[in-house]
Amino acid sequence: MYITYHIKKEVKMNRNHMDSELKKATSHLARLVHMGSFMRGNPVIMKRVCGNKNCRCYLEGKKHVSLYISKNKEGTRKMIYVPKQLEDEVEKKLATYQKIKKLIERISELNYAQLKIKKEKKIV
Repeated sequence: MYITYHIKKEVKMNRNHMDSELKKATSHLARLVHMGSFMRGNPVIMKRVCGNKNCRCYLEGKKHVSLYISKNKEGTRKMIYVPKQLEDEVEKKLATYQKIKKLIERISELNYAQLKIKKEKKIV
């Protein structure tokens, strides 16, 4: 049996391979979630003029660059400023959240594949 994943990669799957893949993915997911070091949102780089007439952004056109997190909350988009000293930490947490989302998708696909195998073999 062949399964095509969203990364356009065909892999011949058997039950044992899927069980080990599922175990590996769920273990990795559990470690990431257990750490609790993740945030939902998207990084946004903003370039702005501060308004000070003596500033380089006003005089030279060199805008201030800052990082924001964009996230939806109750149907409204919120932009949250990230101070320079926290940028690396926040970017790692955002990346961890994306890894968690991908692992959940991977686990779901493996479970769908197992369901298909059980249906074909009539294992209930």
